[in-house]
Amino acid sequence: MIKIAIADDSEEFLQDVKNLVKAQMEKVSCSFQVKVYLKPYNLLSSLADGDRFDIYILDVEMPEISGIEVAKVIREFQPVTAIIFLTSYLEYAAEGYTVNALRYVLKERMADTLPEAMETALKALADADKNCLLVSFYSNVTRIPYKDIIYVRKNYRSLQIVTAAQGTLSDNRGIKELFDKINDPRFAFTERGCFINLDFARAIDGSWMVMKNGERLPISRPMMPKVKETILRLWSE
Repeated sequence: MIKIAIADDSEEFLQDVKNLVKAQMEKVSCSFQVKVYLKPYNLLSSLADGDRFDIYILDVEMPEISGIEVAKVIREFQPVTAIIFLTSYLEYAAEGYTVNALRYVLKERMADTLPEAMETALKALADADKNCLLVSFYSNVTRIPYKDIIYVRKNYRSLQIVTAAQGTLSDNRGIKELFDKINDPRFAFTERGCFINLDFARAIDGSWMVMKNGERLPISRPMMPKVKETILRLWSE
């Protein structure tokens, strides 16, 4: 299911955007859910409570807080998600690059251009899924780019996924299942209950892997040859 959040301080305009989005999603026969926010701070509160969306449609010119500032907060939680800005003035477009906005849609041409922006967003999500790990928590799904994963470690009955941009997330799959799902040559087991992204490795110190974030992860004796072999291959490339 594709989850979509729309934030605009005009109730009438908010309904117009919602109707266009629903029509486009029904046209592409995609399962979806739309949630609207008349106050941008309510959207930020939802994010803080754990809500995650696949597509965000934000009015740039909102009185309490601009859509650009809202997008900056979104990026702290979701580095990979589609953000579409609605605006009456293209002068804000340069600021959109700071939050990797997918599209700027002029309000006066919204009926013509928002459907195309939605199509682009759906395609971007499909492409992102090829290089992202989907992690479910509560009723939400978040995308973690493989390149953002520092390491995955077994912790009792669940896994800890430590990331560079999204903190630490939990997953209930088995560690071998997750390793096979990622299927990326940058990752290697350092022991039975832990595999790491060697892009974040700094050095081997005895039987320890020193990570760029300062952490030290143990390398078991059986895993050491494979770890060294993988490092040499990656670093030589």
